[in-house]
Amino acid sequence: MTPSWLYYLFGVLMLGVAAYCLVMTVLSVATNRPAGRDVDISHACMGVSMAGMFVAGWAFGPDAMWELAFAALLVWFVVRSIQSLLRFGLHLPHASIHAVMSFSMLLMYWFPMGASSAGGSMAMSSTGPKLDSGVAFVLAFVLLVSAVFTLASPNKGASHFGMHAPAYAMVGSPGPARPAHPDDGTSPTVALEELVATPWLVDASHVVMCIGMGFLLILMT
Repeated sequence: MTPSWLYYLFGVLMLGVAAYCLVMTVLSVATNRPAGRDVDISHACMGVSMAGMFVAGWAFGPDAMWELAFAALLVWFVVRSIQSLLRFGLHLPHASIHAVMSFSMLLMYWFPMGASSAGGSMAMSSTGPKLDSGVAFVLAFVLLVSAVFTLASPNKGASHFGMHAPAYAMVGSPGPARPAHPDDGTSPTVALEELVATPWLVDASHVVMCIGMGFLLILMT
């Protein structure tokens, strides 16, 4: 049995990623730079949702609401992936991993786990049908590969903004320069956004999300 403190640790990490991505979303709206906003919104939803899966007492909102949200995100990222392939040719669109993550979230609601009596933490059993172990391990493996690839890739920030988006390469990235903003250097909001949205930090949030989601998928089998 997994110790309950580990569930709480992952729950806190998920809420931390959700809060970070919510800040990113607000700043991107304030500075009118939408690149990566869809990923930030999805990660914020996933973080809040998974925190409630790790710690039952932290669950928020009806399941139907989350299922609708992740179904919409799945369609959105599939469409974005197709658009990227049509525009840039054969490559691995960054939106594809977020489509996989959205699909994984749907599976977590279709095959929910029960709650234990020990502190309201998540249990390793379900009252309904369990997710097929093969599907769970394949998805967890894909998420782990994404985490490793994100850490190893020299194109920092691409996990959120994509390889072809001119705004993905921010401070310290070896990729193409970020387009200038009219208030660059003068607006505290723009300066704060560039500080918060540094490539290593957005990549770290993606890695934490992948690991937490993979762990949940394994627990569901």
